[in-house]
Amino acid sequence: MTRRTKGEGSIYWSRSEQTWIAEITLPDGRRKKKRSKDKKVVQDWRIEQQHKISLNIPLADEKTSVGEYLDRFLSDVVEHTLKPSTIRSYRYLIDKHIKPSLGHTKLAKLSPGQIQRLYSDKLNEGLSPRTVAYIHSVLRRALNQAVKWGVVYRNPTDAVTAPRPTKQVPVTLSEEQVRQFLRATKQHNYYPIYILALHGLRKGEILGLRKDAVNLKAGTLSVTQTLVTIQGRQSFGSPKSAAAKRKITLSKTAIDALKQYQSVGDSELFFTTSVGTPISQRNLTRHFHNTLEKIGLPKIPFHNLRNTCATLLLQKDVHPKVVQDLLGHASITLTLDTYSHVIPSMHSETADKLNDILS
Repeated sequence: MTRRTKGEGSIYWSRSEQTWIAEITLPDGRRKKKRSKDKKVVQDWRIEQQHKISLNIPLADEKTSVGEYLDRFLSDVVEHTLKPSTIRSYRYLIDKHIKPSLGHTKLAKLSPGQIQRLYSDKLNEGLSPRTVAYIHSVLRRALNQAVKWGVVYRNPTDAVTAPRPTKQVPVTLSEEQVRQFLRATKQHNYYPIYILALHGLRKGEILGLRKDAVNLKAGTLSVTQTLVTIQGRQSFGSPKSAAAKRKITLSKTAIDALKQYQSVGDSELFFTTSVGTPISQRNLTRHFHNTLEKIGLPKIPFHNLRNTCATLLLQKDVHPKVVQDLLGHASITLTLDTYSHVIPSMHSETADKLNDILS
């Protein structure tokens, strides 16, 4: 038998359960209960729930676990809005690092302290601050969506301090090293690919380049799609961002290299294998690294040819806005942040120019 406490309406003590129970009626007629040995806990809960109902704020689902919600987030949001490579990284971080630690926790009870402990544990396990920061970014985005859906009231990551990865300056080639590398690859079929990488194109943008996107008479090419390889399977996707869809003016060296390249078969792609299929990113990367080792140059990621392009242009006083457009960065802030290490070396030249003006 249960007894209601006088004057408290739907808050009562349950003798059978030996606990306090608060009960509210939702706008759709369903009833929702909260149990606790502490009377104040259920009183505060009832007041909070009724306040949210009066403001038409969705009430949190107290049964859903973090793991169940993240699975829904992946299937309903991530799978339909992000690029395949990003989807893969989200799923990996969620399945490998987030769900094993937080998956069984009820989403409505997930606390900032639990999340902070997750980050601390991952750092102690040897994960880099950059990786843990990415875990934070994924979890924060997922929980922001939960707030929008009314699954939770607040995002607990707002009260968490994520690690700040140290800025790493990309290793690039000097002008002479670039010339040395191009001399070593001049006779190879990949030579024009390397030339375009040194024009700031990403690997996927080059290998996904369509024949009809190249206008050698005008000396331009348009980035309209990218080749994506996931678990050995190749597919085509849109460029990384709206800014990545761009038209590039080619140097004479690039025009000459592209003119000499012979595409194979009826493929719509400009670059193909000897049988007309898309070039394997793995094979290209392997040749790149083998060449660097053979001629004694630093072993750098293929992507750093793009970094080399930007660094050398900035060192030659090309305006950062022009470099931004060439690289297809979404904002000039990204360009300046990525290549801020180049700017200090230009300060002495700026001082000399100011001296000329002022004197």
